[in-house]
Amino acid sequence: MFVNNTDITAAEAFRAAVMDHMADGLYTTDNEGRVNSVNRAATEMLGWSENELMGRLPHDVVHNAPARNGHSAQDCPLALSGADGEQAGDCEDRYVRKDGSVLEVAHSVSPLHVGASVAGTVVVFRDITELKQRQCRQMQGSHDQKLEALGRLSAGLAHEINTPIQFVGDNTRFLAEAGRAMLELLLVYRECMGVDSEDQLPWEERKRRAREAEAKADIEYLAEEVPSAVEQSLEGIDRVASLVRAMKAFSYKDTKEHSYADLNEGIRTTVIVARNEVKYVADVVLDLGELPDVLCNLSDLNQVFLNLLVNAADAMPEGGKRGEIKLTTRVEGPMVVLSFADNGTGIPEEIRKTIFDPFFTTKEVGKGTGQGLALARAVCEKHGGTIEVNSEVGLGTEFVLTLPISGKRGGSA
Repeated sequence: MFVNNTDITAAEAFRAAVMDHMADGLYTTDNEGRVNSVNRAATEMLGWSENELMGRLPHDVVHNAPARNGHSAQDCPLALSGADGEQAGDCEDRYVRKDGSVLEVAHSVSPLHVGASVAGTVVVFRDITELKQRQCRQMQGSHDQKLEALGRLSAGLAHEINTPIQFVGDNTRFLAEAGRAMLELLLVYRECMGVDSEDQLPWEERKRRAREAEAKADIEYLAEEVPSAVEQSLEGIDRVASLVRAMKAFSYKDTKEHSYADLNEGIRTTVIVARNEVKYVADVVLDLGELPDVLCNLSDLNQVFLNLLVNAADAMPEGGKRGEIKLTTRVEGPMVVLSFADNGTGIPEEIRKTIFDPFFTTKEVGKGTGQGLALARAVCEKHGGTIEVNSEVGLGTEFVLTLPISGKRGGSA
């Protein structure tokens, strides 16, 4: 068979160009699992020279500090992957550089087939340290934002619960005094009826004593106020119970798993929970359409609803007329559309471009972390959806969330 030397030279040149210029690290191993070629990017990322890597087991190089990655030689993924002729996809791992520092990587392992046997493997890896650090910052930002929200909610809920508890307490004390007065009146009636005495009082004396006891008890006042106090107390207990139920529903199932949930109920719950943040500055109008249950993480979405509702309340001008916040939901094809609109101060165009950036905030120091809208966008994107803003200075702002009913493709279910 004739072999064209020009083809061989071109193939070698192509291989050399790939090995020298590709951004990802790449090395190959022989059938004993030892490195027999390595590219420039791999040596730069790992800190070892080509000569230092040749002929060595990858595990001895990149997993030489087991305490930092937890791999032993027996369960090393680099040794196990590809050995059975199967390709290992994008897997995350921790490599240790020559200087001992840790490199977060995503790698894939592909077997090299020669006929029916496996002659070695090709390992390609890339540095995801910055990505992991960004994810860590996002998680910390989410934690900080939830703590901020929790602080505001706790103060608001304390106020909301304190009001009914106060009048329930006042009514209970009033009912206790009314009960004593009614009991004293009842004892006088018993005496007048001669239940506990063999002596029979003259009828006029009985009437006199009964009238005095009724005047002392103020029977007309009690007859009017006792039923009202009982009704108010029951209403107060119902208000506290509804707040507790709303708070439980608001924070329900704080997991990474997605399940089908009623977004309209999530919005109603959020409005109850955030009532103290809103009630002094705006009226909330609900225009909730008929929605199917949506595959989502309702706890994360509740946080988004809360951020948007509180932001809308904060956008109301100080000292101005009472505002309005309108929450609308509807179905558009395979998506649900949620709108949070207010008639507040609006967002200037130059700020509108950066409101979704992490740590950006127009609030005073100590009033916000600047994570609310950034996390709202992250949550929407995690669900395979979007969030957009429409605003005009002096007229108000609308945030529009679009979410797939069946959840993000390939996402958690």
